[in-house]
Parts: sequence; C-alpha cells; structure tokens
Amino acid sequence: MIRIGLVLALFVAMLPIWWQPSSAAPEEKSSVFTGDVVLLKDLIEKSGGKLDRDASPYFVVLVVDDKFYPIIKDQAGRRFFNDEKLLNKKYRITGRLVGGALLQVIAVQSIKDGKPHDIYYWCDICAIRRSEKLDCECCGGPMELREEPIGK
Repeated sequence: MIRIGLVLALFVAMLPIWWQPSSAAPEEKSSVFTGDVVLLKDLIEKSGGKLDRDASPYFVVLVVDDKFYPIIKDQAGRRFFNDEKLLNKKYRITGRLVGGALLQVIAVQSIKDGKPHDIYYWCDICAIRRSEKLDCECCGGPMELREEPIGK
C-alpha cells in the first residue's frame, strides 16, 4: 500500500512536467473601432472633473459613441502621445482590447470627409516613411505628417 502511495505521489509530482496547460491568456481578436482620439484630461474636464496635472499627458483615449478606450503607448499607439496634431480627430483604428478595456493599436487610418486616409510621417530628402513623429534617422531633419486617401 505504501508503494502505491509513493508511485501515486511521484505521478502527481511529475504531472506538471508532462502536462503543462498554456499559461498565456487567449489571444484577443482584433476589431475595428471608429471614433475620436482625445486626451483623457479633456474628456474628464467636459464632464466636470479634473485630472492631476502630472497625469494629464499620459492618457490618450479613443472615444466611440459613449465608450472610451485608453490607448496603450507602445510602438503603434505612440504616435498619439508624441504629436498633438493627431489629437481631436476621427480615426479608424484596427486594434485589440487588452483586459477588455485597453486598446492596443495595430493599424491607424484617419477619416477625412468621410473617407479613410493613410497617415504617416515622411522625409522628402531621404524618402523615409515612419508611423510616428521622429527626426529622420538618416539626415536628422524633421519628418512631415502626411495623410493620403486610400485607394488613390
């Protein structure tokens, strides 16, 4: 009986090695969201509240109807944090909701005159295209924001 108990205990101890369930959360599906990108500070102030001054520049949200989605500041979402020209405009954003609430941006199109536009930064001298506002890594000059109709 002791042997059976030891074998069973050894089996249970080895189980995590043989059977390892995925520890990663299921991949969230991407969706398309259309709305205005604004600073959370402005949204809160319209409702009569106020964010702390040191928190104000760190929250950018996409407002869709009566919901808002904080944008994650990562490689694709960073553009909204680094260029105020992109704020207070309508966009079609392909992204996924992380934790059901935070928006991780995958792709961005601006909406002008009801039509989608490709949005990017361009260096005329070096013919380099980037998704965020930077100085050109080749010549060091400023890059220009461009919006071109899709399907042109």
